[in-house]
Amino acid sequence: MNDVEFHELLETALRRPLSANEQTRLQARLAENPSTQAVWEEEMALSRLLDQLPDAPLASNFTAQVLHAVDVEREGRESRRGPKLFRWLGLRRPAQRWAATGLALALIASGYRQYQSARRGNIALALAKLATGIDTPSKVLALAPDELWNNFDAIDQLPQPQADQDLLAVLKEVAMK
Repeated sequence: MNDVEFHELLETALRRPLSANEQTRLQARLAENPSTQAVWEEEMALSRLLDQLPDAPLASNFTAQVLHAVDVEREGRESRRGPKLFRWLGLRRPAQRWAATGLALALIASGYRQYQSARRGNIALALAKLATGIDTPSKVLALAPDELWNNFDAIDQLPQPQADQDLLAVLKEVAMK
């Protein structure tokens, strides 16, 4: 018999009388190890002394004190549970909180994407309005390929005119509106 079994028998004896089987196991343990005999006698004597003590009188407001302690403990647990927003929404479990947070992030990302799409649409519309007076690519491509590339090197070496820089500034300004 090991110490765990001895302590189980001791706890059982403190709660109720031991059965015949438990008594024989206890006697075998006490015979094996004489030091457990002293522990057994000390615990049994202490138990008898505690049984002889009179019951302590309860306070007249005992029930109110117990209910108040329960309320304080409940409030302490609720304050540790998380932000009031989650409790207000009924999200008490961590999995529910993670799901709600993920949904909120997905909605924010979707809204941002819609905003970017609308902004790009506005830029495209502004560019289309500006390009109405410019020759279309079909007119430029109607030229023969040799004529198109004859003077490319000379044109490429010319400095960029200020008008192009002004046009880029106007395009950026319109796009930001």
